[in-house]
Amino acid sequence: VSVEASFFKKLSAHENLLYGSKLYGLTSSEANPRIREILEGIGFRMKRANEPMENLSRGMQQKIALARALLTSPMLLLLDEPTTGLDPRSKKDVQSVIWDIRRTHDASILLCTHDMGEAEELCDRIGIMVDGELIALDTADGLKRTYRGGAKAPTLEDVFMAATGKSLEDADADEDEEKKKE
Repeated sequence: VSVEASFFKKLSAHENLLYGSKLYGLTSSEANPRIREILEGIGFRMKRANEPMENLSRGMQQKIALARALLTSPMLLLLDEPTTGLDPRSKKDVQSVIWDIRRTHDASILLCTHDMGEAEELCDRIGIMVDGELIALDTADGLKRTYRGGAKAPTLEDVFMAATGKSLEDADADEDEEKKKE
């Protein structure tokens, strides 16, 4: 699931999900109850499910992207900034869905995020990468112990800066610069 999910913009959210489910071999009779269950679970208002995707906010489109990923109960779920651009309520709804997946599915979740609070809340282990290289991997508490420095109660932002020598803003700027070169 990416922050830049692709959809057929003229089709409704429901039609996009139904199309996605057919690609995975689900029949309409199998897919429709699953679509409803997932949409309700992520706090998507069902009355909006028949609106064209182009009429939905970015947050609503992100919820549909997550719903599409959940249609097949995957064993591995890759989430790239799943809550970026969402309002606080939608962000909490999506985080709740991620927690539910962790609790009820036999799935591994790889969550990529710059939101260190979200990483701490949702992840068992947190990895810090610099220039495509994993430089630290541990639990949030383990990372805080390792990179404590002078802080009595370090945050994961403190950990990131200590591990990389960069602030989160500097790292984002470096990433943006690399994308421009591509």
